[in-house]
Amino acid sequence: MARLSRLIGIVFGALFCVGCVSDKVAFKEEKIIFNGDSHPYAVYTPANYDPAKAYPTVVFLHGLFEGGSDGKSQTRVGIGPAIQKNPDRWNCVVIMPQTSSNWQKSESIDLASAVLDDASKKYHLDPKSITITGLSNGGAGAWLLGAKYPGRFAGLAPICAFSEYDSAPKLTGIPIWAFHNKGDFIVGAGGSKEMVERINRAGGNATITLYGGIGHNCWDKTYEDPAVVAWLQKPVRK
Repeated sequence: MARLSRLIGIVFGALFCVGCVSDKVAFKEEKIIFNGDSHPYAVYTPANYDPAKAYPTVVFLHGLFEGGSDGKSQTRVGIGPAIQKNPDRWNCVVIMPQTSSNWQKSESIDLASAVLDDASKKYHLDPKSITITGLSNGGAGAWLLGAKYPGRFAGLAPICAFSEYDSAPKLTGIPIWAFHNKGDFIVGAGGSKEMVERINRAGGNATITLYGGIGHNCWDKTYEDPAVVAWLQKPVRK
């Protein structure tokens, strides 16, 4: 019940922070058959995309309110608008899966992994430079995806994420940079702080940036930060 209440809270909170996105960049529409059903996902490739070159890759997990099956809603909040605003910063491939459920379900985590597998067949992704990021419920999904497939990812950046404490011991081998507003009244920053502390106590390499802002939306500030964008494209898995 506690988790359900938190999910309902984020749906309510998302009503105050859904943004719009221009058509400056056209995201590619792809589909995958997963568990017998068709699931759309979106892909960003840089303007100078060269199929012969291996690109760093970012997997973005949307918030609860952007879930569904249209294949587009997940591009309108978070990383999508940041790419639209400054596409020159994103010299990488960005994979944006979409779940009609939520990222805290095992089936959704497996869907995200399957989408990455499918994208790997269609685009030239650098397998040693794949990072995960997500906002809110998608931030929880980032914790879970990284914990379930720890050897696959070079970095993890959860933003205003729900905590997933059981995942902490499994995330010690991945560089992590978390983000949260101190005044987030939808998903408190304490969970992110505790995740970072638990990961580091277990021998991991995690850090957190706490903004002084109030409210849930710290993703716009995060994805528009050139240092964060560079970090998402830089990690290389050993």
